[in-house]
Amino acid sequence: MRLRLVASALLAATIALAPARSSAWSFDVHRFITDHAIDLLPDGLKPFYQKYRGFIVEHTVDPDLWRTAGWVDEPPHHFMDLDVYGPAPFSALPRDYDRAVERWGKEFVDKNGQLAWRTAEIYGQLQRAFEGQKKNTPYAYENVKFYSAVIAHYVGDGHVPFHAVANFDGQLSGQTGIHSRFEADLAGRDLPTLTLTPAPAQPISDPREYMFDVLVDSFPNADRVLKADALAVQGRDVYDDEYFRILDRETRPILERQLSRAITGVASMIYGAWDAAGRPELPVDPPREVKKVRQASAKP
Repeated sequence: MRLRLVASALLAATIALAPARSSAWSFDVHRFITDHAIDLLPDGLKPFYQKYRGFIVEHTVDPDLWRTAGWVDEPPHHFMDLDVYGPAPFSALPRDYDRAVERWGKEFVDKNGQLAWRTAEIYGQLQRAFEGQKKNTPYAYENVKFYSAVIAHYVGDGHVPFHAVANFDGQLSGQTGIHSRFEADLAGRDLPTLTLTPAPAQPISDPREYMFDVLVDSFPNADRVLKADALAVQGRDVYDDEYFRILDRETRPILERQLSRAITGVASMIYGAWDAAGRPELPVDPPREVKKVRQASAKP
C-alpha cells in the first residue's frame, strides 16, 4: 500500500473530497472486545452469555454491515465529531439531543454524529428486552442476545480515537488512511501480544453520559496517533513492517488502554441494562410455551 504524500497544492482538494467513514475496529477486533467482555459479566448473566457467546460475538459486527449495505441512517450512529462544536471539553455541545438540535440544528447535529445518543437508545431496547424476558414477552429472549451484540459494537466504537474527531481519517492533515492503519492493520498485528488490563464491570446507569465521557476521553488520542503516523512515514514510500514497528512503539499504550476500557465498557453496559431491568433471572434455555392439545371425543 503506497503512501499518499499529499502536496500542499492538493490538500484543499483532499479536504473537499473527504473520504467516506471507515469502519472502526476491524471485525476481528470488535469480536475480540465482545468475547472478552462476556468473561467480566456477573454470575447472574454469565451462564446465558457463555452459552450464546458465538451468536453475540458474531453479531457484534452487524452495525458495520448495515452501514456498508447502504442503510442511510446508520453511518452517523458510529461517531461524534466533538471538535466541530468548539474546543475541549466541548461544553458548547448539549448532551441532551433535543437541546443540541435546538442550539445547532438537526441537520448539523445528525451529520456530525449520534453515537452517544444511539448507544443510549439501544441500552433502552436491551433493558426492555430483559424486562420482557421476565414477563415472557414474545421475542424478548432473542432480543436480549441481539441488542447485547449491537450495544457492544457501539461501545467499542466510542473507544476509537478517530470516532471523536472531524479529521477522522487523517484527510485534513494529508494522512489519509490512518484510521484503518491504526485501528485495523496495527490492532490486528498487535492483538496477540497486547497486555490488556480491563477493570471489573460495574453497572452503567446513564449510558448517554458514559458515552460522552468516553468520547471526550478518547479525543486527544487521535492527535497522538497522527503524530506517530507522521514520524513513522519519514523516509519511506510504503507502509512496510518498519512503518508499523514505529507506529506500534509510539501508540501501543493507547491501543492497550482503549481496548481494555472497551472490554470493561461493553460488560458494564450490558450489566447496567440488566440492573435497570431489576436483575431478572436469565435462563440458559429459552422458555417454551406449553399448549393444551384438545383430545378428540370418542365416537358413540
